[in-house]
Amino acid sequence: MKILALESSAVTASVAVSEDGKIIESEFVNNGLTHSQTLLPMVKRVLDKANLSVKDIDLFAVTNGPGSFTGVRIGVCAVKGLAFGENKACIGISTLEAIAENLADEDCICVSCMDARRSQIYTATFECGGGEIKRLTPDEALAIESIADRLNSYNKRVYLAGDGAKLAYGILKEKCENVYLPSEDKIYQNACSVCFVANKKSDTAQASEKLVPLYLRLSQAERELKKCTGEEK
Repeated sequence: MKILALESSAVTASVAVSEDGKIIESEFVNNGLTHSQTLLPMVKRVLDKANLSVKDIDLFAVTNGPGSFTGVRIGVCAVKGLAFGENKACIGISTLEAIAENLADEDCICVSCMDARRSQIYTATFECGGGEIKRLTPDEALAIESIADRLNSYNKRVYLAGDGAKLAYGILKEKCENVYLPSEDKIYQNACSVCFVANKKSDTAQASEKLVPLYLRLSQAERELKKCTGEEK
């Protein structure tokens, strides 16, 4: 099975193609350009390097949240369009789960962290080892300091990973004795890990019209509207 995966939930963007669980080609950028400028040209380059076309893809995958509202929407819309055009299935993968997949071969606890602003992180905890990850907590939006007691309860090495990992580590390292950052190549969410998770969950694929972004909280514009209308106290 050939999978095309896109990841654009934060400042970085990446695209990967896998076949039967092995990465064929991938590209990762962190150049400050908007995902609307970079994502589809990356798809073309990756497919060209793999000597494939969109028609050759069996399953389209994307991180559908949490993350940047704009970034998640761009990735989801791109995959919906690609899948719809070829009448192929697609699958949405939790960004936090894709992050943990980076550490699937480590015997550790992975706490996926994405910067959610307002002194919060989007986070979920996974037990990793032997090429597998086991979810321990749901995706949540929490104050960084509030997870300290949870992390201290684990008797394995705890890695913080994701674009918010360094921010969280700066706050939690004084409160938790067993918290570390992984190597730089395993910190950030990337499309290769999305391919791996999608390959394991291919039986949950769905039609493109059913793929939607999954947000853990309202956007800033929606929060401001609620304040103006008196709905948010």
